[in-house]
Amino acid sequence: MKYINLILLSFLLWSTSCEKVIDIELNDATPQVVIEAVILEGEHDFTVKVSRTAPYFDNTPSEKIENAVITLKYDDQIQDIPHIGEGEYQFPLDAKVDTEFALEVDVDGTVYTASTTLIEKIAIDSIYYEYEEGFGPREAGYIVYIKYTDPAAYSNFYRITHSLNGIYQNTSKDLQVFDDSKTNGNQVKVPVRSKTFELGDVVHLQLIHFDEPSYDYFNSLDDIISSGGGPRGGSAAPGNPLSNWSNNALGYFSAYSSDTANITITE
Repeated sequence: MKYINLILLSFLLWSTSCEKVIDIELNDATPQVVIEAVILEGEHDFTVKVSRTAPYFDNTPSEKIENAVITLKYDDQIQDIPHIGEGEYQFPLDAKVDTEFALEVDVDGTVYTASTTLIEKIAIDSIYYEYEEGFGPREAGYIVYIKYTDPAAYSNFYRITHSLNGIYQNTSKDLQVFDDSKTNGNQVKVPVRSKTFELGDVVHLQLIHFDEPSYDYFNSLDDIISSGGGPRGGSAAPGNPLSNWSNNALGYFSAYSSDTANITITE
């Protein structure tokens, strides 16, 4: 059977220091609007990217939408977000914890809405490493672990990202999200699952704390990749990542806080 796939979404892993795009082959469909936006705690340029999907076998790149009308609402404020080119819209934002943000994107008269809440960061208690022998496809080397204390009062959702020797690690294997359904209220130890490290490596870890819709998007994306819809497999994907946008728009609108820590692998 011949599969005709669509690069349905340029999966953008956001970082405070750098960005990189991973293309995931997902379901073929009529071109749809894709909206990607992330709010970081503190003072940052808030960027919204708006585009339409394009067929995988079409040489035409994804269409950048230049005429969207975008409004951000928070704390009784209404902020219009100006277009800066190439389907990007941006303005400086000082995002505070415990704030709910509502984003509205009007594309040719169709209005797409999504909301997200910036929640307080969870502190990293410690990071450390242990040498482990190889097992199966994993090579022998040093495993880096992160420890933190999960708040018991409510459900929590996390993502770990890391840089290695100053380079942000952003392959499909580096996507790591989890919740506290089995660890609520405990001190938790989590390994960086994607790789082993070597002597001399400098590892920068980021523990992201975000709301459930943000977790749902990345967790469903991880499921798609694991089931063969991305670089870990070779078959057609079963579906698209869960989106918190209305009117069947793809992508996600997320806010997150984070704590960071560094470690150098030595003997």
